[in-house]
Amino acid sequence: MAEKLIELNSVETALEIFGSRDENIRLLENEFSITAVCRGSQIKFTGEPEQVAAAARAVDAMLTLLENHTPLEEQTVRYCISLAGAGEERRVRELTQDFVAVTAKGRPVRPKTLGQREYLQAIKQNAITFGVGPAGTGKTYL
Repeated sequence: MAEKLIELNSVETALEIFGSRDENIRLLENEFSITAVCRGSQIKFTGEPEQVAAAARAVDAMLTLLENHTPLEEQTVRYCISLAGAGEERRVRELTQDFVAVTAKGRPVRPKTLGQREYLQAIKQNAITFGVGPAGTGKTYL
């Protein structure tokens, strides 16, 4: 059994990472089969060493998104978890680098997955780009 203690910058950051009613922490616990204890601005993960390390990487990816003013929605958190599980959590920074437009409310329209980022690059590089894929993957959104 391994333990990892993560100290967050502030209570506000901790609230964002924990999620509403600690939903994000429960997602981490279920996905990585670990136990998380949250106190103040600290998170302590306990479990198998590989799983604890992956959960810590997922939290780091979430912190990267927060630093770049990207809200942590359930879909975003799940994506951070899947990237951390695959060892590609550093690629989260790529999602925050560019944006397409700004909405009427002032929020930037950004790719939410690495696949969407590749789609945007194809649009920028080619005069005509056909977006083909399942419904709900963000083709029209972008």
